[in-house]
Amino acid sequence: MNLLHRIPFLSVVLLLAWTLASQAQTADASSMDTPPAGSTVITSDELHSDQLNHTSVFNGNVMVVGTNFNLTCDEMKVLFNKEGKVDHIIATGNVVINQPGRVTHSGQVDYYSVDDKFVLTDQPVIVDNKNQLSATKITIYRATQSMTTEGKTKTILVNGGIGSSTPAPAPAPLPDK
Repeated sequence: MNLLHRIPFLSVVLLLAWTLASQAQTADASSMDTPPAGSTVITSDELHSDQLNHTSVFNGNVMVVGTNFNLTCDEMKVLFNKEGKVDHIIATGNVVINQPGRVTHSGQVDYYSVDDKFVLTDQPVIVDNKNQLSATKITIYRATQSMTTEGKTKTILVNGGIGSSTPAPAPAPLPDK
């Protein structure tokens, strides 16, 4: 599976993690000790929730733990629409997303629910097994399973390409003179 097909999985995982932020406001304290299987758990030093302004801000040592991923950052701000659904999420400061075979580092990750897209900025780097992609800005569109980069983009393909588990073929022999 190539990187373009695997990147949307990252998007799904992030969306699931951030969607839980809205549910965290109504969670029963006793149920937080032992979350049900398949739950996503968000911990932070502080949580500031403002129902009137439709925002929740997780500050300090933010960690999101879900099925097959972990996300850490310094702050995660969740903006809700008037219906209480996630509208925009902003994770900032040393954002690291760990998934099996992939690690993403970025200074900021934004999610926009209207466009169903993630925007990675502030020196984003995606390491997929040993392959790497970095750019000034990386935008991931979940619905179309596509990705674009802006600014200087660097792609490092190791052993045959992104997502490849087989080594690259040997170079063709030079013709005899």
